[in-house]
Amino acid sequence: AAPGFHRRWFAQGVSVTALADAPALTFNAKDRLQTDWAQQIAGQRLTLSPHVIGSSQAFVDAALAGLGWGMNPEPLVRALLAAGRLVALRPDSPLDVSLYWQASRLAGTALSPLTRAVRAAAAGMLIA
Repeated sequence: AAPGFHRRWFAQGVSVTALADAPALTFNAKDRLQTDWAQQIAGQRLTLSPHVIGSSQAFVDAALAGLGWGMNPEPLVRALLAAGRLVALRPDSPLDVSLYWQASRLAGTALSPLTRAVRAAAAGMLIA
């Protein structure tokens, strides 16, 4: 979240009430990252009030503009966090998500170089 958004909505900490009241950002209807993280923090089911932002860059831009809070891949926002332009709501509570690479068997041979490149890049920056 942007620092001003954090001060406004989470001045008393990241609580059940604050999470339920603060606008969240979501990528689309299938995006459960914010809900899953909020429920992990709250220890109970929550209904969030989301803004739907269906673009990765616009999602970050919306957080920077103070429209809401949302989950982003750490490498995508690392520099913004370091610069203080974004703040982690609970830096001690990340939400790790398993990622999968899928390729059709029919195109597997043709995609082998791409698959190797994706796996090498992932190994260099993702948590195993």
